[in-house]
Amino acid sequence: MLEIYNSYSKKKETFKPVAEGKVNIYTCGPTVYSNAHVGNFSAFLMADVLVRYLKYKGYDVKWVMNITDVGHLTDDNEVTDDGEDKLEAASKRENKTVWEIARHYEDLFMGDIRTLKLFPADKYPRATEHVEEMIEMIKILQQKEVIYETSDGVYFDISKFKKYGKLSGNDIEALQAGSRVEINEDKRSAYDFALWKKLTGKNEKHIMQWDSPWGTGFPGWHIECSAMSKKYLGETLDFHTGGEDNKFPHHESEIAQSETANCKPFANYWMHKSRVIVNNEKMSKSLGNFFTVQDLLKLGYTPESIRFTFVSVHYRSKLNFTEEKLVESQKSIDKFNDFIQFLIKSEETVENSSISSIIKSTKQQFEKAMDDDLNVSGALAPLFGFMKSIRKQINSSGISAKNKDEILHFMKSINSIFEVFDFEEKKEKKLSISDQKTVEELIKKREQFRSEKNWVEADKVRDELNKMGVKIEDKK
Repeated sequence: MLEIYNSYSKKKETFKPVAEGKVNIYTCGPTVYSNAHVGNFSAFLMADVLVRYLKYKGYDVKWVMNITDVGHLTDDNEVTDDGEDKLEAASKRENKTVWEIARHYEDLFMGDIRTLKLFPADKYPRATEHVEEMIEMIKILQQKEVIYETSDGVYFDISKFKKYGKLSGNDIEALQAGSRVEINEDKRSAYDFALWKKLTGKNEKHIMQWDSPWGTGFPGWHIECSAMSKKYLGETLDFHTGGEDNKFPHHESEIAQSETANCKPFANYWMHKSRVIVNNEKMSKSLGNFFTVQDLLKLGYTPESIRFTFVSVHYRSKLNFTEEKLVESQKSIDKFNDFIQFLIKSEETVENSSISSIIKSTKQQFEKAMDDDLNVSGALAPLFGFMKSIRKQINSSGISAKNKDEILHFMKSINSIFEVFDFEEKKEKKLSISDQKTVEELIKKREQFRSEKNWVEADKVRDELNKMGVKIEDKK
C-alpha cells in the first residue's frame, strides 16, 4: 500500500484515490519570465517520480502543470499583492513584448523538460488563456459573500475561511499582530489576498489586461491554479504538488478560494519538495546562486546526471547542491549501465534457477521502499545488491536467454521511474597505437596516485579514461 506524507495533515497517510484506479495530479508550474533553475526543476522532478511510480503501480494518471504567464507580481510570495509584474520587468530588460517573453521562456522550459526526460503532462494550461474561468470563480465567491472590493482590486476575506493557515502552520492572528508589512489601507487584513487587480495606481499601465465585472485589470496569482485545476481535473484533486515555498501564501490561498467556491475538499494529498540549498543558502534567482539546466550541460554534465541528482534523494530531504553531487550521480549511473552491458554481452549457457528468486526479492524490497512515501534512496539500495548478486550468479552458474530477458524486463520497469539507464548495446572501440600509449601512461599515472592514496586525482584520471571509452575496474 502506498503511503504518502500529507503536508496538510502533517503525517503519512495511505493513498486512496478519488476514483478507483485513477489519479489526478496538479503541479504548480513555472512563471515564464526567465529560465527555470534546477532548484525549480527539483519540484517538477518530484512530481514526475510520483506520476511515474503511480503508472508503474497500474494507475491511470492524469497530470496537469500550469504555465503562469500573467498576474505574478514581484511581491506575490509575500502578502502585499504588489510590485512590478515579472513579465513586464523582463520585457524592459530584454526589449521584447511581454507576450514574446512569455512564449520565449515557455519554449525554453519545455525544452528543459524534454532534456531532463520528465513524463509529458497531459496538459500545460496557460493562465492567459483561462481568464474567463478565473472571473467565473470570482463571481461564485462574490455570491458567497467572502470577497470585498477596494479602489485597487478585489480581495478574499480570509476571516471567512476558518482553516486558513492550516497547511502552512501559520497562526494568522499571531501573524497579523506582528505584521510590519506596509499594505493598502483599504484591505481589511494584511493577509487578505487579491483575486483581481484593477488598472489603478502602480498597475495603471499594466500591459496584460482584461475586462471584468470589477473593472479592467488582471487576475491575482492564486486564482489561476484554482480555476485551471478545476477545469481539467475537477473539484477535488488526488494530489497537489509544488515547492516548499509555495505553501504560503499561494497554496494556502488556493485552498481557501477553491473549497469556498466548490464546497468540497480541494486536494486530498499535498506534497511539497524541500528547498534546494547551495552553500547553506536557498537556491534562488534573487540571490544569484542558481544553475539552469543549460548552465550544467555547458559544464559537461549529462542530462541523466542532473536528473539522477534530484530524483535519487528523498523529496523531503534538503539537498545541498554541488557539482560533486553531479559527479557522484554519474558514477552511480555508470554502475547501472556497466551492469546492463555486462548482462547483454554475457554468454548464454544454461538456465539459472536462482535468477527469478533474486528478481522477486529485489522487486519486493524496491516497492516496499517506494511505497513508503517515495523513499527513492531506500529503493536504490537493493538494486546495487541485485547487480552484485546477478554478476556472481552469471560468473559461477551461467545464464540463459530467458534469464537475460527477465533481468532486462525488471531493469526496464525500474527505469520507467528513474529514466537514466541506457539499454543500447555498446560496440567495442578499437584504440589507435597513439591512444593505446596514452591509455597506458594514464593507467600508470593513476596507479601512482592510488599508491599515494591521492584518491581525488586518481578519480580524475579514471574519468579521463572513461571519456576515451576505457573502463577501469579495481579488483583484488
